[in-house]
Amino acid sequence: MAEEPQGNGQLFAVFFLSIYSLFVIPYTIYKLCHAASPDEVVKPWEARKQSVLQRFVAKFFTPSNFLLALLWVAWLGIVVYVQSHAQESAPFDPFEILQVERGASDKDVRRAYRQLSLTYHPDKNPDPAAHKYFAESITKAYKALTDDVARENYEKYGHPDGPQSVKLDIALPDWVFSQDKKSAPLKLALLVGCGIMLPLGVAAWFLFRTQKYHGPNNVAQETLDIFCRSKFAVKESQSLARVPDTLVFAFEFIMLPTPNEQAGDLETLRRTILRLHPDLKEKPHFWKRKPSIVKVHMLLLAHLARAEVPRSLQADLRFMLAKAPLLLEEMVKIANLPRPPAGYGWLSPTVGSLEMMQCITRAQQLHVRKTLFHGGKAAADSNAPLLQLPHVDYELTKKLSRKRVRSLADLAAMAPDKRLAMLSSVGLTAAQAEEVATALSALPTINLAGVTCLVDGEEGEEISENDIVTCATCLTLTRASHALPDSGAPLGKGVLAYAPTFPFQRKERWYIILADPLSNSVYSWEALDLVEAEAAGWRMADSQRRAAAEGRAASSKVFTPSAVPAPGGNGDGGELSAAAPAPAAEPSGRGGAASGGNAQGGSHAGNGHGALVAADQGKGLQGQVVKLQMRAPKAGKYDLVLYCISDCWVGCDRALPVKLRVAERSRAEREGRAGGVRGAAAAEGASDEEVAARALAAQDGDRDSDADEDAEDNEDEGEWDSEETGSEESGSDGEAEEDKDEGSEPPPPRTPPLVPSGSGDEAVPPLGD
Repeated sequence: MAEEPQGNGQLFAVFFLSIYSLFVIPYTIYKLCHAASPDEVVKPWEARKQSVLQRFVAKFFTPSNFLLALLWVAWLGIVVYVQSHAQESAPFDPFEILQVERGASDKDVRRAYRQLSLTYHPDKNPDPAAHKYFAESITKAYKALTDDVARENYEKYGHPDGPQSVKLDIALPDWVFSQDKKSAPLKLALLVGCGIMLPLGVAAWFLFRTQKYHGPNNVAQETLDIFCRSKFAVKESQSLARVPDTLVFAFEFIMLPTPNEQAGDLETLRRTILRLHPDLKEKPHFWKRKPSIVKVHMLLLAHLARAEVPRSLQADLRFMLAKAPLLLEEMVKIANLPRPPAGYGWLSPTVGSLEMMQCITRAQQLHVRKTLFHGGKAAADSNAPLLQLPHVDYELTKKLSRKRVRSLADLAAMAPDKRLAMLSSVGLTAAQAEEVATALSALPTINLAGVTCLVDGEEGEEISENDIVTCATCLTLTRASHALPDSGAPLGKGVLAYAPTFPFQRKERWYIILADPLSNSVYSWEALDLVEAEAAGWRMADSQRRAAAEGRAASSKVFTPSAVPAPGGNGDGGELSAAAPAPAAEPSGRGGAASGGNAQGGSHAGNGHGALVAADQGKGLQGQVVKLQMRAPKAGKYDLVLYCISDCWVGCDRALPVKLRVAERSRAEREGRAGGVRGAAAAEGASDEEVAARALAAQDGDRDSDADEDAEDNEDEGEWDSEETGSEESGSDGEAEEDKDEGSEPPPPRTPPLVPSGSGDEAVPPLGD
């Protein structure tokens, strides 16, 4: 009969080591492969602050690496324990013990026994281990080979005593199988809790979480329903000022607990908000909402104003700031869902959500930021770009204005020692001034090299209705930190923004949006990490720095931190300002695509074939090529705008006008369509009369559209919108105006009032409020 199974602590250690190794070894392989690849994110603004040793320590002495080292120390400890408690479990072999060959005679066995007795017998060797080995192994082996019955049993059953019972051990600690009745309930509870209830709880939690959340941003499905189909959903005309009204109604914020212990701190926060926003006293509906929603809204306003938040509400503030960017990303996606009749998204809520991301990242109030994109008075005079700097508030901007510093460009153009002295004179400490310098070195400048529009897969074809159009542009991103000698090109998958007012790491993302501001339509968009564009900008800075070091840059502007243009590209510190538009060539071809001006100083002539012309006139574009696809709208001329908007930085956005002309279907296409009608009718088994009738109906429809097209051509003959300003130009009138006095006023524009573009060279139509 088999023996009752018992626990074995040594076997349990071996079992635990096996399971532990299944986790540690794959995790180590993942970490090693991950370490060999480029960093996930890089911090270009830290190059000027860290030495090589500091960067080495920051890269390898990380919490994850420290955890990995602890895991391996624990693994080695378990291995040492297993080896120190290992027990020999080799089968009993008398021939091997007596060191004789199998089938040896009794004489050989006795001779071997006497020989081993001289070494291990207690009379010859007083060592207790030798005595034990002699008694338990040598003597037993001698008896097994000299006794006929024992030898026969060994040869048949592998043991001198005959068949043996099976002994099973379980790889669990010995105390689990102890007979102590007092500890039995505790053992039962431990086994049921860890072996049954814990796995069931983990499985239930996972299933509940997968049903409640979805998508890469881990946003609740209830939140998506609120953003799409509720009273507080994303709306077509929703601007920045109305974005918080939707954001705070996220399901995650609705379910945020508001215990009674927070009542006093909430009242303190309420008084702070009323002092910052007195108009809320006259809005009772603001305070009649659910307490959790009011709390989140007040925390949001306090963060934007950089106001102090009570300690008991700090955890809720961090939760709100962690969730807000993810929720705003979902709002952008919802705003760009295809909507009838054309299937385009909404521009106003898209830009409003992105501006809200900027305000949250930079802790900036909405009334400062909201007019920058709409051409209001604050578009040129706003302090928003300056207010995104650490330790800079309204009072400090007034002091800076007295020092003739009214923009980021003014600060960036100053020598480091002069800037430090000036910031110290307005009340900043040396450490605070250093943070301001770090922020200035991290500010990005985006350059757009022009836009081209091509019919997908049909180079040289004009754009017709419902064609799949690919719009391409080339971007480069530069920072002042690129000019530093110890800087390097970004190699990771993203770039961390310098955001000291945001409690979490913030990865820079740029939204490339092709839109029609007049119809509030987004034709196509994409969110990107412009690592390639920044690498191209760093290469440009590096080549200019080397040329300057070798003395070959006498005829070109040296790329230095003080010479890097601040966001805006025109020395205005990022505010969008008007500039004299450059003339653009008229696109040839009735339905060709044309592009706006070139933010890098070149020009792009739309030629109907969509060829990009680089700023260096054909030497090739350097940067990150971005392609957007869209379905062409109805026939007509469109003044589109290509926006490049950051989700982290204020005043670094760009806008480039794009002229798009969509033609009606050509006669060849119409004839092909009529042929397709005949083929389809024939395939359906229609008679010859029915086939002819269908083809005639298709041709009649084409004649009507052809007549409209000819009338439009006659109306537009000798007339075309200016490539840059959209104003009306005619052949004869334009030549006559050249002879007039240069101070005469230009003809009135045909488009609505223009707002300056982000490149400083073009003007784009304003967004609707």
